[in-house]
Amino acid sequence: MSKRSRSDNFPARRQKTDSSALGYADHSTKATSSSPRLKVHPYSRYEQGPAVLRKPMFLGDFSLDEQRRFCHDQRNLSFIHMDWTGDKKVQFDLNVAMDKVIRKNGEETKNEKLDRMLEWILSNTAKFHTKESAGKSLQCLSTDFVCFRGLLTQLMCTPYENREGWIVCATRFRNTIYLCAYETPERKAQREGETEMQKTMCSWGYKFEQYMIDGSNTSEGVNENEEYCVMMRSRLHDHSLVYGAEVDGADPALYKTPHGDLGAFVELKTSKEVTSEREHRTLHKFKMMKWWGQSHLVGIPRVVCGFRDTSGIINTLRTYHVQEIPKLSQDYWKSDNMLKFLRYFLDFVKRSVLMDDPQCIYKFERFPGGDITCTYLGHDPKWAFLPEWYYKKVFNS
Repeated sequence: MSKRSRSDNFPARRQKTDSSALGYADHSTKATSSSPRLKVHPYSRYEQGPAVLRKPMFLGDFSLDEQRRFCHDQRNLSFIHMDWTGDKKVQFDLNVAMDKVIRKNGEETKNEKLDRMLEWILSNTAKFHTKESAGKSLQCLSTDFVCFRGLLTQLMCTPYENREGWIVCATRFRNTIYLCAYETPERKAQREGETEMQKTMCSWGYKFEQYMIDGSNTSEGVNENEEYCVMMRSRLHDHSLVYGAEVDGADPALYKTPHGDLGAFVELKTSKEVTSEREHRTLHKFKMMKWWGQSHLVGIPRVVCGFRDTSGIINTLRTYHVQEIPKLSQDYWKSDNMLKFLRYFLDFVKRSVLMDDPQCIYKFERFPGGDITCTYLGHDPKWAFLPEWYYKKVFNS
């Protein structure tokens, strides 16, 4: 990819002025030149150089209640007690109390954007002070990127995922770039067109978690709105990251308070029983890739998968050690390439997102199997995602 000067596609970053109460410049113009592109293939574009994720550090946590309201507590922290060695034979009927399930409203959930994580940041600004800023008013978060883990996982899988596209919007505020995933039109149409059976199969995953969690009453319906989320800090080469993630639960024998990492936690998954070569390929090529990405990003060391039949009955529990998953799937993907691509993409974002203004949006888009484009949108309320209640208060509290 040829080198471009900043002025080729975007206006140069404007300097902050003393008169700016929020620390960003007034800006309303849009660039009209062609959008820069990032090549996804061949892998050789990003295979060189290091891409090691520093051990993720636990910053804090929060819960979402039955109405998805932010709760600055651990009310939804769950515990999962089991022997992690060998396969376990069980019989969990995932259809129990399916008529009592309370599902998420997909449209409302998408509209949350980064809001719940931003509420946590507002409540924990002290955690973002550095030695230099100690005792002073906070002026920045001292991190390069803020986002959710799911977005990072999707980006990491991009080199090996050609079936689906994605949209990520970015905005820079006080020198931190916030990233927010948006639905593609195709994914929105799929969600709105889901059959009852497809919705039921999605709910099977939540029901499996209920079976696994200590003290749960499986005769009750699951409220799928409730979540327990953690906030993590890490670094990928020269990119510092803060990200939120929903996690399933912890082993009570390993869980300690306080804790600096998620070594006690467990990721729970369901998958159809493998009865054909095609199903084996799907499990190892796509599912395990996402499992590894999700778990590695937060430092969760084990994944427990419940293998189900077509009727929704879990017959086998199998534990996978996260560090061993790349070897199990080495014929299909390489974990190093996933991390190197993430670094490569974040490099591109840093070069592209120049305006320091929480209402100024840059749209990164990948169509299935294609390259990545960056479009400068300027002040476009359709795509803006940092709420005023956040950017007017976070550095004035």
